[in-house]
Amino acid sequence: LGDNNDSNAEPPGDGGGGVDDLHSGPGAARLGGIAEAQRDVEKEQGKKKQAEKKVAQAPKGADLEVRHYVHQVLSDDLDDKVKAMLGELVRFQERAKERDPLKYQKQKRFCVGMREARRSVARGKAKGIICAPNLEECSAEGGLDDTVEDLIEACRDAEVPVIFALSRNRIGKAARKKHPQHQEFKQVLKMTDDLRRQWVIRQMENFDPADAEAARHRAEEKAARDAERREAKAKAEAERKAEEERQRAEAKAAKEAEKARRQAAHQAEMERRRAAKAAREQAAREAEAEAEVTRREEEKRKAEEEKRRAATEQAERAKREAQQRIAEQEKAAAAAAEAAKAKAAAVAAGEDNADEDSDSDSSASSVPLGFN
Repeated sequence: LGDNNDSNAEPPGDGGGGVDDLHSGPGAARLGGIAEAQRDVEKEQGKKKQAEKKVAQAPKGADLEVRHYVHQVLSDDLDDKVKAMLGELVRFQERAKERDPLKYQKQKRFCVGMREARRSVARGKAKGIICAPNLEECSAEGGLDDTVEDLIEACRDAEVPVIFALSRNRIGKAARKKHPQHQEFKQVLKMTDDLRRQWVIRQMENFDPADAEAARHRAEEKAARDAERREAKAKAEAERKAEEERQRAEAKAAKEAEKARRQAAHQAEMERRRAAKAAREQAAREAEAEAEVTRREEEKRKAEEEKRRAATEQAERAKREAQQRIAEQEKAAAAAAEAAKAKAAAVAAGEDNADEDSDSDSSASSVPLGFN
């Protein structure tokens, strides 16, 4: 750039003239104009370099549409640390899912979504909330703006830090990628606190009554909406409590009626059981009496049969004894008759052989009776 200016500084023509010619006359005027043009060019180049430097040093989220709920300064360093922290949390969560899929839901390192974030803050489990500074605008009653503001207020009440970093797309990408970096949650919180202080200082420096009036107007509208929501919520809660009380009263009455019915049924069942027991006992007594009568009749019958059998046996025994005596008598008579017959035969035989056996009789007389 300097060489070109020197060549342009030479006067046209044959190149004659000395130093005096340059500092006086028309040549001096042309030299002053060239120097001024050179200074203008250098000034423009300096502005371009400063603009390029600003563009190079500008944060990645500088072109984002920062919403009104953001109360901190955005920073690339904070974005990088938040991105690394999310990647590490994703890695831990994936590892827990691989180790025990059943307990994975109970061991989540982070949750996604307004409802889950609000639930974690209400339960006291949230350690920090990461919110994108460019959420969609939805100013309708109960819309996204009210939800975000309610979540931020709940975090303030619970002393949970709110970190504004990255963007909607970058948060989604960071939650799906793995980064081999260590946890930097404490550094993120520290940087968030510093950037929030810077934001407060900037707001105080750039104080504008119109902005303050707009903020006051938004705060009044939000307070009015909050009051309406609280009133509607209180009314709904009162109606719910009244309905629950009515349902409890109806349930209690139904329970009492059911209890009375069960008691009546139980009493009737007890009466029926007592009557059935009495009937069974009466039937048992009657059956026992009938059994006793039958037993006595059976014993009487058995006694009579035993008596008849004894009489019959006695009669038969007497008959057998009589028959035996008769047989013995007949046998004795027969034996006596046989003996008498034998004796008569012997006597007859003895008379015939008296002479012949005189010697034998004399010898037989000396032998005992029955040996001859």
